[in-house]
Amino acid sequence: FYQMCFSNFHNRFGSMQISLSFGVYYDTYQDPSKSEEEEKKKKEEISKELNNTLSVIETTTHKVETYVFHMFRHYGFSRMRKSVDYFLLQSNSKYITWWSMALSLLIVTSGYLQLLFLKSLFVNNTGTEGEKPRC
Repeated sequence: FYQMCFSNFHNRFGSMQISLSFGVYYDTYQDPSKSEEEEKKKKEEISKELNNTLSVIETTTHKVETYVFHMFRHYGFSRMRKSVDYFLLQSNSKYITWWSMALSLLIVTSGYLQLLFLKSLFVNNTGTEGEKPRC
């Protein structure tokens, strides 16, 4: 019985452990009274089955490795897209803040100028005493 254990030791927030166990079981028992030729044949069959099992394990391992590689690429692209979106939001926030401040200053300035203009309309020139204002 063989057992392989893959653990995620880089994860600081939780632990994750994946166990993959596989085994090769032979149902036939070799009788020592059989001839050497049959034993050779059986050994060749056993080694062939073992090689087949190992080749299946190898191909499956390559598939898993490919899937893991693609998932790492997918997560890398996701992180890049997330950072791009974050910096875009930050840039938009700065843009909106500066334009809001500029427009607020423009509104306050135009209000002050309107107030000065309205005050100038109601300025009362007192002039000399000989001149009396008309009703």
